[in-house]
Amino acid sequence: DSRSFEEATEEVMAYKAVLEEEGLGVVIMIGNWDNPLKLREEIRPIYRRKPVMEGAVFVGDIPVVRLRNFQHGTTAFKMNEKEFPIEESSVTSDRFYDDLDLEFRFLSIDEKNPRHFYYELTESSPQVVQSEFYSARMLPPVDMGEDVYELLRRYLRKVVEAHREVNYADRVRFFNGHGYNSDCLTAWHNQQFAIKELFPGAFRTAEGNAFYNFRQAPFMKYKLFERLQSPGTDIFVFHEHGAFDTQYINGPYPAPNLLGMGREGTTGPLEILSASLRNSYRRYSGERRETFAKRVLSEYALLPDFFSSERLDSTRVGDSLLAADINIVLADIRKLQPQPRITIFDACYNGSFHQPGYVAGYHIFTDGKTVVTQGNTVNVLQDKWSMELIGMLAEGARIGFWQRELQWHLIGDPTYRLLPATDGGDPLALSRKLNRDLALNRHKSKVWQEYLQSDNPNLQAIALKMLSYSSPKGYPELLLRHLKENPYYSVRMQALQRILYSSGNYLTEALLLALDDPYELIRRNGARFAGYHGDDRLIAPLVETVLFADESQRVQYAAQGSLPMFNLEKIREEIARQTVASNLTQPDEVAGKMTSYFEGQAKRYDRSLTVIQDKEAAPKDRISAIRMLRNYNNHQQVSALLTVLKDQNDDTEVRIVLAEALGWFRWSIERDAIVQALKEVGRNRATPQELRNEIEQSLIRLK
Repeated sequence: DSRSFEEATEEVMAYKAVLEEEGLGVVIMIGNWDNPLKLREEIRPIYRRKPVMEGAVFVGDIPVVRLRNFQHGTTAFKMNEKEFPIEESSVTSDRFYDDLDLEFRFLSIDEKNPRHFYYELTESSPQVVQSEFYSARMLPPVDMGEDVYELLRRYLRKVVEAHREVNYADRVRFFNGHGYNSDCLTAWHNQQFAIKELFPGAFRTAEGNAFYNFRQAPFMKYKLFERLQSPGTDIFVFHEHGAFDTQYINGPYPAPNLLGMGREGTTGPLEILSASLRNSYRRYSGERRETFAKRVLSEYALLPDFFSSERLDSTRVGDSLLAADINIVLADIRKLQPQPRITIFDACYNGSFHQPGYVAGYHIFTDGKTVVTQGNTVNVLQDKWSMELIGMLAEGARIGFWQRELQWHLIGDPTYRLLPATDGGDPLALSRKLNRDLALNRHKSKVWQEYLQSDNPNLQAIALKMLSYSSPKGYPELLLRHLKENPYYSVRMQALQRILYSSGNYLTEALLLALDDPYELIRRNGARFAGYHGDDRLIAPLVETVLFADESQRVQYAAQGSLPMFNLEKIREEIARQTVASNLTQPDEVAGKMTSYFEGQAKRYDRSLTVIQDKEAAPKDRISAIRMLRNYNNHQQVSALLTVLKDQNDDTEVRIVLAEALGWFRWSIERDAIVQALKEVGRNRATPQELRNEIEQSLIRLK
């Protein structure tokens, strides 16, 4: 924007110059855009210039777009847009600018913030994000207590300095916070094996890598402060739960206290648990408070006066201080000097740049060395492959290319890159070649087939992804072979990912392989997508996982959630078969409890279907039951659901919500039947236009 350029002209021009020294052409667009569409249309002709526009960065006050009808473009955001306020149920996304094929319809300007614009994805638009170029935001938080233009100037000077250094990808740090991936230690230590494949240069010395866990200290944030401010870190990854202003670090069940962790004296787990319970009690009221107190007093064998008013008053200050020590908040970050050049937030909302203050922005605009962060503007699925293709950074790719493939939001400089920590070849030349191929040859199959012949797992994984844009003959078979035979965790996971999202072939075979893979993340995704798919051949390995995979809590959790999507009688038979043949101490008891659980789940889904089918039920209750189908693709119910969809005498809004929910059955064995029914209803002249519009979207998504 014009004001930011006026205030930081020298720094912006220095940033332009350093990028040109690296071989990038730079166009600076300066203006005061009064709506996002004008800027989008000014970007379009620049994108069309030869040879290629590879990226963009939005500096300062660039219009913020908040999207409706865009929940398919997220991993987990499924809020009811009609029930919740527009400012809560919209998706903040710069895909408006960097995916020029998507089609949008203007809705309104935010009443409280005139720089926020609401658009909705049209019915005829492509329904899958595939950005033409990468993008990032340089947007200083307005609530940091400093002039935003001074923050911008200081930040840009830091970026130019970073581009002039020689920095190898040889020092990485990872942290897992409380509650992430069900606190599964198998998931945590499996990640270490995968990262060693991706960043081999970081495993040559003891200081090259570190893997932290919330269990290591009751107030782990102080240890993280120390690590964040240690010089020389290239990449720091936070796997955690988050909010726009909070990184959730410890929970109510912490590790024993260690001296020097930020508090005087000793604070034991019981003290912290007690404070957590009292703080929870304070947040509740009425019947909810009474229910909570009754359950807690019984579960922990506490005395009746634990929640007395006297005790609550006397402990209020101390409990508040304890709560503040558990998590990282914006006030904490403001005092730090973060050193990692790249910081990644695998968390909900930490990248919410539409907020006055946000975690990802604080990390780069403080006095430190961080030049780029990655974060999400809405909530995000824990089980997504958050580290997909992160090995690109180890091979010298500009971080923007990583962002383009995964559609996260970058805050800061998208052109920053590390150098390969390799023993063979010129690191700078290797980096230049990869970046050039990523920019110019994305759709050239022969280029990526050559990369696939490398012994480097990073290059193999990149090649499998790039081949999806211009698939060679035999691509599905190639993917299945790599999933079955490739020795590298990350390449097998990429093969599974491509089978799921691009090939559409060999899905059952791939999921059977995935459920038996040594890599926890592959097993977890196999268990999750087995439920989305519904082939009966998957019942046996899912039952086996629920019965015997206690060491992999998140895989077991996914399998337990997927099995109710299958035929109950076949599940019963498989439970009986496997328990009888097992070494379980009490097989009959285990079989009985497990069968009873899935019988209960079947009754739950039957009740939900009954509500959906009941024309006398309140539409809001029917719609609520239908929306559950977005997360739980119950293949057993498809025939009954299609009967509701086809009924021209039924409530139109109910049918519209059902048509939208059926658009999430992308992997279902009933997909062809769903597509046929949607087409049939869409062609019927008696079908209301609004329902036809929804059907059009669902058909695009299913195809």
